[in-house]
This record gives sequence, structure tokens and C-alpha cells, in this order.
Amino acid sequence: MSSKIKLVMAVNFSTQKFFDEVPGLVDKYTSDESRKKTVTILGSATNSRALEEYMDMCAEVTEGLVKNGYNILSGCGSHGIMGTAYEAAKKHSAVDMNGRPVQNLTILVEPGWGDEDLKHCVPIGKAKSEAERIDKFFKTSDNFVVFPGGSTTMQEATSLINFKKHLEETDPVKKIILVGKDFFDGLLKQYETIFRFNPDWYKPPESLFKILNTPKEILKEFPKLLK
Repeated sequence: MSSKIKLVMAVNFSTQKFFDEVPGLVDKYTSDESRKKTVTILGSATNSRALEEYMDMCAEVTEGLVKNGYNILSGCGSHGIMGTAYEAAKKHSAVDMNGRPVQNLTILVEPGWGDEDLKHCVPIGKAKSEAERIDKFFKTSDNFVVFPGGSTTMQEATSLINFKKHLEETDPVKKIILVGKDFFDGLLKQYETIFRFNPDWYKPPESLFKILNTPKEILKEFPKLLK
């Protein structure tokens, strides 16, 4: 057996061992205090040139949120929007005594994609599907910023909106921000049509989400937490 194959097998074993040790969900990250200061950043993985502007925006927004005291929750990948959020959170986060960025949180999907950086984050849970992971994002965060991305971006956005639609008045307040009018305007029009046809049981779109276009607009939605 070649040394290269042995190395790959060792890496895969190490990664699987890490995944095995991560609990389904760490309870303390579902607390009111933790959820309120956690911002989940979403946008399914793609590195297309059309999204470079949004990836730059994502890096700026993530840096601003971290410096204002928020935790960033993402998917631990190395590509696209979530990869950008992960790297920015890793760079600007406070660190614990072992050098681990404590504001860079992640929920892993099992089996992994193979591009996870498991050393520079705090895994707070794992899921066996994207749908399960979105559900766990909703349980551990009160704030969501969804950037343009691939087709799964629509699953992420509409799942969060649907979860919020069914919340009771006594449930935690959830903030959902969609970034980019050009990308999400069609979704807004669809929800406006749904509300027009179903006003008795559907909440108006403006009560479910906002569409914003600049880092300044987004950061204005999150008051500074640090004293």
C-alpha cells in the first residue's frame, strides 16, 4: 500500500472519529442567551464569478458581526458563502486557551463533504441531511442572513421562512435577512402572491423577512453586544 493511500486512510479515520465525538446538538447553544447572539449565515456552496461580490459582502458582514460580539454559525465548508463566513469568523473571533475560535460555530453534515476545517471551529451539532441541519440552525440561532448561492439556497431560505410562519407569539423572535434584491425579488413576489390568495392563514412577507442590499444595511440590524 502506498504512503499516499495510507495518509488518506488516516485522515478519513481521524475525520470520522471527530464526527463520532460531536453530539447531535449541544444543549447550551439552544439557550435564549446563546440564540440571541448567534447569527447563522447561509448560501449554498458555489464559487461562481457571479457571486464574488456577495462573497466580499459576506466577509465584511461576518467581520462586523464578530467584532460586535456575535457568534457566527455556518456549515464548516471551504467554498462559497458559508466558506467565506467560516474563514472570516475564524480570522476575527476571540479564541480560547487552546487557540480555538470560540465565535466560529458550526453544525456538521454527516457524512462530511471532505473539505471541512475541523480545527478552527466549535462544532455544536451534526445532522444527517440538509433539512435536519436547517432545523438545527433554527433551534440554535435567532438571526439568519441568507446570501445568494446555489439551488439549495432556496431550500434554506424557504425552510426558515416556513418555520417562522408557524411560530406563536410567545416563541422567540426570529430575524431573517435575505441579501440581494436581484436574487430574491422573485421569491418576494411569490410570497406576496401567496399572501394575497391566503390572507386568513398566511403572514405578510414583510413580517417574515427583509431583503437588504449592502453590508451597512445588514449590520444596522444587529446592535453592538460588546461593552
